[in-house]
Amino acid sequence: MKLSNLHRPLLLLAAVCVIFAMVLLGQRFVYYERASYTLPRLFLLLERSIGYAGFIHNFKNHVLRPDETGYLDAALEDYNIAVVAISEIEVQAANLGIKEQMTDLRSTLATYREMLDRTRDIRDQLTIAEVDERVRVSDTDAARSIREFERKILDVMARRRAILYAVALLFASSVVAGALAVAVVQSRRRRQAETDNLKLQEQETFLLQAERIARLGRWKSDLKGDLYWSEAVGRICGLEPGNFPTTVEEGWAFVLEEDRAKLRAAVDLAQAEKGQFSNLHRMRRPDGSIVNVVDSGEVILDAEGEIKGMVGTLQDVSMLVDMENELRQSQKMEAIGNLAGGMAHDFNNILAVILGNLELLQTEPDHAGHAEYIENAIDATQRGADLTRNMLGFARRSHLEPTLLQANDMIRDVVNWSNRLLPANIQIETSLLANLWRFTADESLAKNALLNLMLNARDAMPDGGKLTIETANVRIDNEYIEDRGEDLVPGRYVMIAVSDTGVGIGEEDLKRVFEPFFSTKPTGQGTGLGLSMVQGFMKQSNGTVRIYSEPNTGTTLKLYFKAALEGGKTRATTALPRDMSHLVGKRILLVEDNADLLIALEDILVRAGIEVTTAPSGDDAMALWEKDPSFDLIATDIVMPGKLQGTHLAKAIRAMDPDAAFIFMSGYANEAMVHGNGLHADDIRLMKPVRQVDLLNAVASVIGKRG
Repeated sequence: MKLSNLHRPLLLLAAVCVIFAMVLLGQRFVYYERASYTLPRLFLLLERSIGYAGFIHNFKNHVLRPDETGYLDAALEDYNIAVVAISEIEVQAANLGIKEQMTDLRSTLATYREMLDRTRDIRDQLTIAEVDERVRVSDTDAARSIREFERKILDVMARRRAILYAVALLFASSVVAGALAVAVVQSRRRRQAETDNLKLQEQETFLLQAERIARLGRWKSDLKGDLYWSEAVGRICGLEPGNFPTTVEEGWAFVLEEDRAKLRAAVDLAQAEKGQFSNLHRMRRPDGSIVNVVDSGEVILDAEGEIKGMVGTLQDVSMLVDMENELRQSQKMEAIGNLAGGMAHDFNNILAVILGNLELLQTEPDHAGHAEYIENAIDATQRGADLTRNMLGFARRSHLEPTLLQANDMIRDVVNWSNRLLPANIQIETSLLANLWRFTADESLAKNALLNLMLNARDAMPDGGKLTIETANVRIDNEYIEDRGEDLVPGRYVMIAVSDTGVGIGEEDLKRVFEPFFSTKPTGQGTGLGLSMVQGFMKQSNGTVRIYSEPNTGTTLKLYFKAALEGGKTRATTALPRDMSHLVGKRILLVEDNADLLIALEDILVRAGIEVTTAPSGDDAMALWEKDPSFDLIATDIVMPGKLQGTHLAKAIRAMDPDAAFIFMSGYANEAMVHGNGLHADDIRLMKPVRQVDLLNAVASVIGKRG
């Protein structure tokens, strides 16, 4: 295990301190050993230079025998030797930390030295008694004093040396113990490092295994454009190690061209906000296959908070996308099955009305009520057309014809002709506000929505009850919209409420009433599409629907229509053109693949004096027009068998005759299918089933414009 940057200087400092301490201890050892050798010799020299046959002895002999030469010189020489020895002893004692000094002995020698200088002036010879009187110590006392001082110094030196040895031993022990501790710590750290390294390898292996199972890989890029892909990313993109892209631009080449703009926008936003991104896109492998991936990443910031790169993951979600597509297809097929069943149920009711009225005409050919029977059959047919519009409203794709409506008038109209649908034990009450605002909506679909709510109220009261319809002017503000999560524009709305005193709806079912195909009615008595279609129509009309219910008390449904602030277009009563003389002799090419409908439409036009040429497909119509392009008008279905649909037929003919007049008929409300196919903005499009009056008015309008 390598030492950290913090431990390395500490260990270096400790090593320097140990070396310094060892040097100091070594110096002290050398000095003590040298002192133990030199001090005894110095003391011996001092004792000889002062004691018998030394300075004091020679001093006395010189005083007693001044005439004898040699004593004075010997005394001076011994004195100098003694002074030097004393000074050297004091120096070494001070180095050993001994503060005691040989002051008394040095003072005595100084006194003798003064006396020695005065002896030259002494004329009379001194006696031994006088000499002893003047000499304060004898050579024996001096020797004793020197030996005592020597013993004192040597004792101190012995104690100091013992302490030094103890310190040295302790220091050596500490160094050894420290070295052992460092070795143990290093060994433990080495073992811990090996353990940690093994764990890291296990975690890396586990991470790689998890990435492989989750089909997840890692990537990293920097501002220089360098790119790193893990092996897992390479596997996702179908690449072998060594063939991975090394630059960001090379990596972008794998992203499908249609998805690059979306991915670049997500990356740019993450960089601008210094945050994260996650994007579902497709990538193309070298073999041409497509893989769906979730690309997630975030920016890498430096110490100053500036972006220095990005890091992220790439996950292969192709299997999940395929499963989702399969589930969506399964749900779609189930929905289509339920829709077909519901359509069959409601159309059977409509066909029953038509069949009943026509059978009455058949059995009573001269009955005075024929007109009423015919009117009922036409009304039922119109309700069948409205049902298909309701179904498209459920998908919010219905072709709306909005007009300016008055809710009170609409309610009175629906109540008048719906009495036959409600049993006698249900009482209808209305509370209609005077001066009610008007609103803009498709009248037929608005009436169907109201009728749907009334029929639901009827079914909720099998034993009878009260059905109340009321209207009101309401203002919806932002607080109301936010509290209920509505997608509305604040402002004025016209409210139509339908309430019943029926069984009510439970809290759990109340959450699902607007779900397609959800119904609380017994099997066979409801399709589960009614409220869904009402909601779709209201959303498409820029309004909303709300429901309130309590079990065993009743239910209220409220329709909110956006109030019209200015005068709108009112629905005019459609009637046949008063003058159709300008249609007589005009030639029309009529194109329709349904043979029965083709006969009916041809008969309507012929009765108006128009010459009609029919064609069962766009291909046949094109052939007829190429032989005779002099038709005043071409009326065609949009969706037909063959190569040429109605829009394709118009495009082909107008490529040769840009002024050719067309009327289009279709049972589909999606007008997007006709855009961009050579159609003119003012072309008339009729929704099937086409009424006689609508067809003749359209023909009269187009031919009238052409003169």
